[in-house]
Formats: sequence, structure tokens, C-alpha cells
Amino acid sequence: MADVYVPWPRFDRRAFLLLIDDQHRLLLCGACCRGWTVPQVRLDSGADYVEQATRFLKEHFGLRSPRFSDLYGLHLSRREDQWEADRMTASRVFIVRVTNEESAAMQRISDGHALWALPELRRRRREVFPEGIVLLTAGYTEGWLPEGPLELS
Repeated sequence: MADVYVPWPRFDRRAFLLLIDDQHRLLLCGACCRGWTVPQVRLDSGADYVEQATRFLKEHFGLRSPRFSDLYGLHLSRREDQWEADRMTASRVFIVRVTNEESAAMQRISDGHALWALPELRRRRREVFPEGIVLLTAGYTEGWLPEGPLELS
């Protein structure tokens, strides 16, 4: 799918990485930012989403051949959301399937990493950033969200 036009500055292109293991647990990082987050990659205007996500996964988690499913959409922040300065952000969410061994190794990288199954994700959904990640994870793991491109605008 072609990139959507986003007005200057174009550095606000992101790839959110939902690392889901064979037990349908999501890898979260709680050691930075404001609570529990999924790994994310910020891209400039010339960077390729898949290439940058693959490089990030290799450098940070040692994944050599990640298996991707993806969703694409636009997010328009509200005025009270200062982190995006109230401008449109092109985002891609990559669902990355990992084995239980890979997820255990990623969790051991830092005490700030955790693997949450769907019941815990649902119970603590307001702690997970960005908003909507729990819904996407549930939709994918429960099979009601199709694999592949889905327009989220």
C-alpha cells in the first residue's frame, strides 16, 4: 500500500511492533516512557517500514527472520495529546509472530519486559500505550481480525 501524504514534519511515521508468541502473549516494555508500551520504530520520510522494523528487531531482540502481518492506518492526535503536537501521524502496526523460546529470550533482555496473555491485557488495558493495542492483539489472536492489510482511517 502506498504511503499516505503527511504534511511536514514527516518524521512522525511510526511502526508499532506487536510481538506475539505461540501462547498468544504480547511482549511489553515497562522500563521506559509512561507505563507499558509495545516496541516502536520512528521513521523519517525516506525510510521503508518493513526494512526499518526488521533492522530494529534484529538489533534489539536478535530476530533474524521475523514473520510479519500488518495493518496500516492514520492517527490524528487530540489537542491534549502533546506528544504528537496535534498533527496527523502515519503509522503501521506490524504483528510479529515469535516462538515461545524467542519471547522468553526477549523477556530476559531486561527486567522491564513482560509477556501478558489476553486476560491480563484486558484487565490492564488502560496501562498499555498506544491506546487500541489490546484490541488489535485480541482481534488477531482470537481470529476475528483478518491477517494482512486492513484500512484503519
